[in-house]
Amino acid sequence: MLLDLLSYPRAVIVTAAGVLHTFIMSLVMLFLAVVVRNIDLINWAIVWLWSRPLVVPAGVRVEVRGAENVRLKDKGFLILFNHSSLIDIPILYGYFPRPFRFGAKIELFKIPFFGRAMAACGVLPIDRGSRSKVMRVYDSAIARINNGECFALAPEGTRQSDVHLGKFKRGPFEFAINAQMDIVPVVLAGALKVLPKSTYLMNMGRWRRKVIMEITPPIPAADFTLDTLEQLQERVRGQMEPAFIRANQELTTTAPQLVL
Repeated sequence: MLLDLLSYPRAVIVTAAGVLHTFIMSLVMLFLAVVVRNIDLINWAIVWLWSRPLVVPAGVRVEVRGAENVRLKDKGFLILFNHSSLIDIPILYGYFPRPFRFGAKIELFKIPFFGRAMAACGVLPIDRGSRSKVMRVYDSAIARINNGECFALAPEGTRQSDVHLGKFKRGPFEFAINAQMDIVPVVLAGALKVLPKSTYLMNMGRWRRKVIMEITPPIPAADFTLDTLEQLQERVRGQMEPAFIRANQELTTTAPQLVL
């Protein structure tokens, strides 16, 4: 189909524009975080000036389900999401109902301006080569949780290259138990096809794609201890996996056939 063929040059244009846009927004976010220091303005800018302008021009429509499972104020919580694509981050930032900060691999903080903007905005630096450093970062964030901040982590630890949930790591669950906070499991289906691990070009081969973000009910980590951490992992996985399979099956059977 002609529109699907046009998705290839669009992918090049959108990706190049996205890199430039992210660089400019890094400068804007640094200014807002260091000079203006208005958290509401920072959160608004992340959603409306950075995230959604990356997602929408690529022909991606995000359908959010389960927004009623998100507590919009009071103590923060931990979002755990399946990670398959770089587009996961702007999708979550752009469409999740409550502001939050990611835990990002520490290598990203070395990118000029972008890394400084992440640090200034409160993103957690995750050193995947040092478990002790990661746990110190988590421990230092507990006070922020109690003050109402939320965080998002990928329990798989890295992007998956196909449609499945990877093995969950212990760190995020220890963080949740130590902070006595709720875990809100979130499933992202369809993001892998928008931006697979093997490419940096967004949404090639299809003019429009749908991504389903399903927010499942919160799980109180306070009901568990470090001795029962594996039970918490199983509880979260048991909630995410059926939703993940169901959403991906739905996308497979309802993929749009567009004509010009």
